Amino acid sequence: MSASALPRAFLAMLRRDVVLAWRRRGDALLPVLYAVIVTTLFPFALGPEHALLARISGGVVLVTVLLAMLLSLDAVFRGDLEDGALEHMLLAPQPLALLMAARMLAYWLVTALPLVLVAPLLAYMLGLDAVAQPVLLLALLLASALLDLLGIVLTALTVGTRRSGMLLSLMLLPLAVPVVIFAAGAVGAAQQGLPWIAPLAWLAAALALALVLAPLACATALRIALDS
Repeated sequence: MSASALPRAFLAMLRRDVVLAWRRRGDALLPVLYAVIVTTLFPFALGPEHALLARISGGVVLVTVLLAMLLSLDAVFRGDLEDGALEHMLLAPQPLALLMAARMLAYWLVTALPLVLVAPLLAYMLGLDAVAQPVLLLALLLASALLDLLGIVLTALTVGTRRSGMLLSLMLLPLAVPVVIFAAGAVGAAQQGLPWIAPLAWLAAALALALVLAPLACATALRIALDS
């Protein structure tokens, strides 16, 4: 296969996944609705004290957005497995890792990006300081992309497994905890006027490594899961 065909294959796969998601755009809006509802309920549960809400606002928005992004993670390969498209991907002349990279990008664009865009509004509702909002946005961009890559690799490992959602949650939890810690640490430091670059630098380094390895790991995991 010529090198010029690889970008076309990547874009074709990306366009396919985005078009399919657009046809089910009602389902794609559910994570955004979930994030809005959960964030709105916090002031009712904790009371209207502005100082308390402002202090926890960064962590609340981070956790809510990242959890909302992972709601539909176990369905990433379900449709392709049911209609046989997954087997066609394994037999395609294009590298499976390239197709999985397109799938990961499509999932982030459809599920995570709307949540990242609505996050500043959620933070404003809870009284997050204006100086910390750009840091929150940057932390969410890095954290959501990293969890997107890690989550889809784990989803590939559980393809065809019964109750894969529960297994996926147990596998993803140890990986999500450090991501949340670094992201929330950066936002908390920005709120206190402290240096916040270091936690985001660690997230960026982990994301750079995952961008290289995650598509390869996902392709290998799919082959193992479907051959077993």
